[in-house]
Amino acid sequence: MSSTRQDPTEQAKARASQLKCPMGDTGQELAHSLNLGNLPMIVSALNALGIEEDDRILEAGPGNGGLLNYVLSLAENLHYDGVEISPLMYEQARAANNVFIAEGLAEYALYDGVNLPYEDGIFTKVLSVNTVYFWEEPAWLLAEMCRVLTAGGRVCLSFCEKDFMKTLPFTKYGFALYDAADIVALTQELPLHTVAVQHLHDMAVAGGSARLVRRDYVNLVFKKETISSTT
Repeated sequence: MSSTRQDPTEQAKARASQLKCPMGDTGQELAHSLNLGNLPMIVSALNALGIEEDDRILEAGPGNGGLLNYVLSLAENLHYDGVEISPLMYEQARAANNVFIAEGLAEYALYDGVNLPYEDGIFTKVLSVNTVYFWEEPAWLLAEMCRVLTAGGRVCLSFCEKDFMKTLPFTKYGFALYDAADIVALTQELPLHTVAVQHLHDMAVAGGSARLVRRDYVNLVFKKETISSTT
């Protein structure tokens, strides 16, 4: 009898590819599981940002948009934009949140993972959870986040650092691994000031297995400095 069991290496490669850009039925299922699995990280990132009344929020990599109603409940008169590289996630987020979009509370856009399709200085808060591993041009995307951020606005990047990520078999395939200091170094030429480096952890199921692990992650928070003119 022939075995249909997938080779572990191919399985790891397939999971890495789906985590970067969910596609098809597998990507759809993964998106639902990530909403739950990443919930502690998402909530902690939003708390670190300090969402306030009248904020305009940008999220890079919102997945299927399953947590939009939670985000919009954090304060009064919020507006949310989500930007995605996955056409499937973009379509699902728009379909799931069509009422919020129709009411003018939210919008979603596709992008190339490099250039943000927004005007300068229109967002007060920017966040991204578990996406830094896939950024093709991290220094440029950080500059783009800074560009679309208003003076005094904040960015929070939530991600797992190198030591933890190296324990996962699929991170060998297409993942760039960082510590907080690596990301901070990429902002040295930008008007972004590091205001918090929060080292946190939760209990999570290791990707692609039934193994429970302690997941260590960091919330890295920047504030855009106001550039004062001198006479």
